[in-house]
Amino acid sequence: TCWNCKTPKIPTWVKEYGDDKFWSLDFNKFRTAKSISMDDETIGCANCHDPKTMNLVITSFPLKEALVREGKDPAKLSRNELRALVCAQCHVEYYFTDPGQGSNKKPVFPWDQGKDPEQIYEYYNAHGDTKTKGFEGKFADWTHPVSKTPMVKVQHPEYETWFNGTHGAAGVTCADCHMSFTRLDGKKKISNHQWRSPLKDIDTACRQCHADKTPQYLKERVEYTQKKTYSQLILAQESSVRAHEAVRLANEFTGAKNAGYDNLMIQAKENVRKDQFLWDFVSAENSVGFH
Repeated sequence: TCWNCKTPKIPTWVKEYGDDKFWSLDFNKFRTAKSISMDDETIGCANCHDPKTMNLVITSFPLKEALVREGKDPAKLSRNELRALVCAQCHVEYYFTDPGQGSNKKPVFPWDQGKDPEQIYEYYNAHGDTKTKGFEGKFADWTHPVSKTPMVKVQHPEYETWFNGTHGAAGVTCADCHMSFTRLDGKKKISNHQWRSPLKDIDTACRQCHADKTPQYLKERVEYTQKKTYSQLILAQESSVRAHEAVRLANEFTGAKNAGYDNLMIQAKENVRKDQFLWDFVSAENSVGFH
């Protein structure tokens, strides 16, 4: 259910309906005034903070379960880890489980083999119930109407791209850049809770580390990376469209075929499936390549 990232009420609902049942319930069931107050119970403080201590805390069931599978205790994470992981409760790649793969329609983070796009793709190839010939047992969100290929739709893997990127490797967290520190009354330092692009406040968000660079230089570096990424995405997108069309034409071919034609078609579909997944991993992510 998409409610996982829309309200702090998930723990209450899971307790009420049970972990197995809740996730497969109709999304619209909880849109009534009786179920939720859209003024007071949208995403807020309780999603990331312990109401009693205001310490950072993980409340997302899918994230807790992913961390446990990695051998981590969600209750014993460092503050620096939490300054990124509270964002990973929502800004991640995920999928809804197929029947036989756990609680039906429960969101799961596909990190068991790692957070690299190639590793996540291999995870999907072993966690589904697709029946299409050559793709049995693989996960698919939809079937492409042109090539008839079972496809995976990437969501918004900001955490994964950050994790494998320059800033993640350096231990710079999401909050360092997107919630840079500000001072109350010129004294007490807190994280700015107006989540936004670091380019809105380069001095505070970027130049705490990059003090030797001017704001203009830093802005130009970000824009250079994003423009290069976008131009490459367009080229890859055009190639993907042509590849799907080529598979369609091959599907419709009625002439004499070699003995291995069907296997070649499966391989061609696998290629367009994986290529579009890798393209989508960058396209669906919201930093346009900068993370």
